Amino acid sequence: MEPLFAQEPAETRKWVGGGEAFGTYGQSDVDKSEDIEGITLEIMLSHRIFDDSMALGKAFMDTRFEHGFEDSYGNYHQINARVFHIYYSFGFGKSFELHNKFQVGATADLVGGLGLAIFNKYYKTASGQEINFDPKFGGDILVGYQWAIFMDFNNYWTVGMKSSVYRNRLYVEFGGVDAHVNHIHSNMLFIGIKQGYTDCVPTAYVQC
Repeated sequence: MEPLFAQEPAETRKWVGGGEAFGTYGQSDVDKSEDIEGITLEIMLSHRIFDDSMALGKAFMDTRFEHGFEDSYGNYHQINARVFHIYYSFGFGKSFELHNKFQVGATADLVGGLGLAIFNKYYKTASGQEINFDPKFGGDILVGYQWAIFMDFNNYWTVGMKSSVYRNRLYVEFGGVDAHVNHIHSNMLFIGIKQGYTDCVPTAYVQC
């Protein structure tokens, strides 16, 4: 009789996280780009690390930027950008048991995904004229890489931090003026649960 596998030979982690996002904003009629900051939220639906150290992930991410500035002509710009992403990751990871029911680990992954972007802009000229542009919608292809470190407690809870670097620029047009938001990187903390084959107890008929 061939042995049965009680569960997939991989550690699986799921988490929710949040942190800061950083990037730049520019438009065709403004001389220099503006540094912008925002927030990023994430639901990691599944991040698996296999016996051979291969790591696979799938997540949902919500990133928001809000920024206001005055240009050299005295005009005021207020931009709001929000992007919803579903992305997949592929890389390598490893965890180590330091003490009974306490593990530490790390993972490094390439990231690829698709997103929906929503833009809003408020514009006030130096003479006091105000314009609220209609919302703009667009798609996005997310490309980048990330790394994370984590700790597992009681072979169930996991906490950690993650840093991501992206190469995606979001383009939009307001009243004949081309603009872009460049999401460069983000940092976040996360908390979640860990499931894995280390919980399995081998028997004569069940192989872990």
